Amino acid sequence: MATVSLADRLDHRLRCITPGLVTLILALVPVLPFGWNVPHPAVPALTLMAAYYWTLYRPDLLPPAAIFGIGIVQDLVGGGLVGVTALTLLITYGALLGQRKLFLGKPFWLAWAGFAVVAVAAAGLQYALVALLYWRLPAADQAIMQAATSILAFPLLAWFFIRTHRRVVARV
Repeated sequence: MATVSLADRLDHRLRCITPGLVTLILALVPVLPFGWNVPHPAVPALTLMAAYYWTLYRPDLLPPAAIFGIGIVQDLVGGGLVGVTALTLLITYGALLGQRKLFLGKPFWLAWAGFAVVAVAAAGLQYALVALLYWRLPAADQAIMQAATSILAFPLLAWFFIRTHRRVVARV
């Protein structure tokens, strides 16, 4: 019987938490001081991209509880309505779990097209939730801009996720 060293166990644990850690860091990026004082409408939905990727390719390493917690953190630090992002991410997670086989082993363009559908649906859901909670229709331009920038930015972040998956997470 081989014993596993502390370093090996720590290495394995760090590899397991990488998807959640990356997603949490991406939740904090929109509030970093980049020179503007208000939430910028052109910031892509980074946590949505991460939740989409990891739900499709390693849902075992980004469970619903982690997604919920990351969504709450993003809402708290970003000044949004607490729970809107968490609910959007959880609905995305639930919807994607049943669709994983459609994307696994397929060309990248299919994953990108799938993300485009998810980004538009998530923007619409967040718009509807905000409208419902405020009892008025907000301007739709921010939701449209975020969906568009998210779709355009997805290949860049997907490249990062794929590299992280292959070099760090694949050995779990």
